[in-house]
Amino acid sequence: MNNAELIGGVPLVSVIGTPRTMGERLGSRLKPRLQVLAQYLAEQLCTLSKASGHSLTPLKLRELISPCTLAISRHEPSLWMEMEASGLASDLPIEDLLLIHGFSDLLSFLQCQIPPRPSTYLCIDSTHTLDGQPLMALCWHIDPTLLPYLTLLRRMPTHGPVSLSLGLAGLHQVAGLSEAGLAVASNELRVRDGSCGLLTPHLLSSMLTAPGLDDALRRGYASPRYGGAAVHGLAQNGERFSIELSGQQTARLSDPMLHAPRVHTNHALDERIITAVSQVDATSKLRLEQIASQAVAVSGITPTMIASWFGFEDTSQAKPDTQRIEADSERIALSAVLVILDPLKREMHLRRSGMPGGLETIKL
Repeated sequence: MNNAELIGGVPLVSVIGTPRTMGERLGSRLKPRLQVLAQYLAEQLCTLSKASGHSLTPLKLRELISPCTLAISRHEPSLWMEMEASGLASDLPIEDLLLIHGFSDLLSFLQCQIPPRPSTYLCIDSTHTLDGQPLMALCWHIDPTLLPYLTLLRRMPTHGPVSLSLGLAGLHQVAGLSEAGLAVASNELRVRDGSCGLLTPHLLSSMLTAPGLDDALRRGYASPRYGGAAVHGLAQNGERFSIELSGQQTARLSDPMLHAPRVHTNHALDERIITAVSQVDATSKLRLEQIASQAVAVSGITPTMIASWFGFEDTSQAKPDTQRIEADSERIALSAVLVILDPLKREMHLRRSGMPGGLETIKL
């Protein structure tokens, strides 16, 4: 991807055609990165799972995730065909791609003693924004070793809505925007009831192919799942939802104040999901309180203003202010990426930490 276009410091990859054609092009273009990333994550899972009594090899990992192949092929055949073609083009078994796709879920499934990677979700309704349009934002702190794999993927299928998503090497999506006027994002949750089935990042990918918000919500309920997440959807008319998922439990969060900003981090809010959570990031509640207090205090909100709340200033060396979360975390989050989605304008505003300048914008 040396010649890839950069948006906010993140390379953009575009694929067009049938599911198999898009998968083949994606796998061919990202082949070296997919191969290295799959090996790295497999080693990480084998190492981290030892504390929970597992003695795994990459081969055993593939066996554990193999049931997911049938579940995904039934849930979203087109995405499955795309992934299958990517595997063939990158000379990787499909289980290795699923390992990348669902790495966070497998940490739950294997009961690894590591909290979720910090992320902060924010939804601002139209009455609080400067241009009267709803916005969704996600600030995602990632392992610095994964920065080279951070990718924007634009999918232009022969049939179905065009979409733009942020993830790792074209997989493991955490946020996205679709031509159907939908924005989606997720917060990682670490749960103890993971079961062989689907992967929560796959649910996010499936939502981006949905024709509308109701169908996207229905897709988010699919279970059982290897792990957990809080998944959020926002339509261009301002309708929204947030659902919390564990391996076997599903809970839609109530939304009694439709015009109030909504914030979610890496701890569960519904009692059914709270009981299934196994590890919580120590900074989660603090981050929720800090961003919520910023969002409710002002009106006329813009993407640039949201970026400033997360410490992304338009300077020659923009870096997110991680000091507040470092103080309460044994694991320091050194790298972050901020994505702000406008489903009505079909625009994505993006900035990776450590990159000069402010937000950059890409239209779907």
